[in-house]
Amino acid sequence: MDALPQTADTLENPDDKVSSDVLLTAIAQAAKEFQPWYDQCEHIDKIFSLSRSIGGVAAYKDPDFDLFWSSTEILKPAIYARPPSPVVSTRFSIRDPFLDQVSEMLERALATALDKTCVDAVMKGVRDDLILTGRGVSWIRFEDDDGNRVVVEHLEPRDFLHEPARKWAEVGWVARCAWMTKAEMRDRFGSDSGYADAAFTSSNDQRGMTDGSEKAPVWEVWSRVDDRVYWVAEGVSTILDSQEPFLALDSFFPCPKPAYATLKRKTLIPVPDYNRYSSTLDQINDLTARIYGLLDQVRVRGLIPAGGDVGSAVQTLLDEADDDMMLIPVPASSLVGSGDMVSWLPLDMFANTVTGLIQARQQLISDFYELSGISDIMRGASDAQETLGAQQLKSQYGSVRVREKVDALVDHAQGICAIAGEIICANFSGEELLQMSLTKMPTDADIKKQITLVQKQEREVVEHLNGQLQAIQQQATMQLPPPQPGAPQPQGVPAQ
Repeated sequence: MDALPQTADTLENPDDKVSSDVLLTAIAQAAKEFQPWYDQCEHIDKIFSLSRSIGGVAAYKDPDFDLFWSSTEILKPAIYARPPSPVVSTRFSIRDPFLDQVSEMLERALATALDKTCVDAVMKGVRDDLILTGRGVSWIRFEDDDGNRVVVEHLEPRDFLHEPARKWAEVGWVARCAWMTKAEMRDRFGSDSGYADAAFTSSNDQRGMTDGSEKAPVWEVWSRVDDRVYWVAEGVSTILDSQEPFLALDSFFPCPKPAYATLKRKTLIPVPDYNRYSSTLDQINDLTARIYGLLDQVRVRGLIPAGGDVGSAVQTLLDEADDDMMLIPVPASSLVGSGDMVSWLPLDMFANTVTGLIQARQQLISDFYELSGISDIMRGASDAQETLGAQQLKSQYGSVRVREKVDALVDHAQGICAIAGEIICANFSGEELLQMSLTKMPTDADIKKQITLVQKQEREVVEHLNGQLQAIQQQATMQLPPPQPGAPQPQGVPAQ
């Protein structure tokens, strides 16, 4: 393996602060590390899309028995069923009326923001990439051009790069690719940014666009080491833009940890599940093609005594090979048998061969389900002779095999909700939160009116208590006994 060029500790060039050499070199090195996986992803996409050829070689011989597609469709609803529903609560379940109300408001606002950005479509894209290629990625943006808005995007495999590392906690930078036209780059980075030298192309191989417009890949790099965000483009020798992070996030990166399936040991390079059972699928497809080929050649043929020679009969048989059933006239002297009117050609050899191929293919299909972890219960197939315990065991086994992917999607959805919640709390105004959450909060006038009402009620209560006190004092004075002659007067009571 060729030695990698030495890179700097940070993504900034210490000699020239505006040079993009260090950034573009880091991006190129990361892309080189992931290039084998990119090739595998393209191969899998072509097979899943039933492309007839890959490099001039037939990719899928039998589209009528597409086991790869059917197994993928089974896994899709098994690992993702409905859009994520955010839940916001206080840590340690602290019960406080104010905190509970704030949590409910943020939860409603977050649910509204995710619904507007169509998070269900994003999660389905992440799910499909996780099943087919082993990694699903999303990216969160904050837009404030026409009102504040949180945007969640699903990124294609080639549009996301990060620093090669052993685990996600060690990643120092992440980058996403956005395809921009010259007008968009001029409006975003300015006319003196050197954007005209970018590698513009009208090819739609990577962008998936058919409008024929020329666009260039612009990389948005978030460097945790430098605590800065950079924008660079291939062909431009200077950094298009550089600034401090415009989103204050706990995880720094505006993307959650990608949803991973199987990873290459001590790396973050995915290993698609298709690589595990591709040879089994190839054998199944080969057997299926052979079975159909033999079945296509099976014809009911009978020989009857008639005039003519054997050569003419054989030629007739070859010319009429497309008929399902045919009686071939041959010279009576050439027929050796019991004297029946029709001598049928034997088909036992074809039938035995087809039966053996079908049994061999069924065993390969069972091997495929063992490798993929798709149980009979998940496929809706069951044996009437099986016990309840056996069916429960199959169901539990199937759920265990897909639980890792389910947990990966759950963690990814939680990361999306956490980042979106931080963006909402830091950038949305109180009025926007009230509108998004449909929460009615008292205004200053309502509070003053309520205070005035409370003060009025307080005065009424005090006056009522004073009146009751005076009535009690008068009643007590009237109930005093008359003084006896010669008895001393009670203190505080006037003499009669």
